[in-house]
Amino acid sequence: MHIHQGILSDLLPQVQIVVMIGSRASDHLRELARIAEFKGRIAYRVENASELQPRWFTGIEEVGVIAGSSNLDPVVRAVMERLNQFSAAQARGMLEGVAK
Repeated sequence: MHIHQGILSDLLPQVQIVVMIGSRASDHLRELARIAEFKGRIAYRVENASELQPRWFTGIEEVGVIAGSSNLDPVVRAVMERLNQFSAAQARGMLEGVAK
C-alpha cells in the first residue's frame, strides 16, 4: 500500500508533525517527507517505535502517522501505543521523563 501524495495533502492541514513508518531506504517515504516539510510540517521517518523521541512531541497536539506498506501493521500498532504514552505523559507535564 503506497500512500499517495493526495492523501498526504489531505492529512497535512490537520497535523503539526507527521511520523512516517517504513524503511529509511524508501524513496517513496523520502519524497513524502520532502513534501510534508515543503508544506511546513515536521516529518520524522522511523522503522520502529523505539526510534520515537519524546522531545519531538513537546507542545505538539496533532500527529499524523503514515505507514509505507501494509505489512507494517505490528509496527504501526507499537508506534501508536508509544505516541499514546507520550500524549498521556504530556498531559501530566511529564513528557521528558518518558523512558526511551
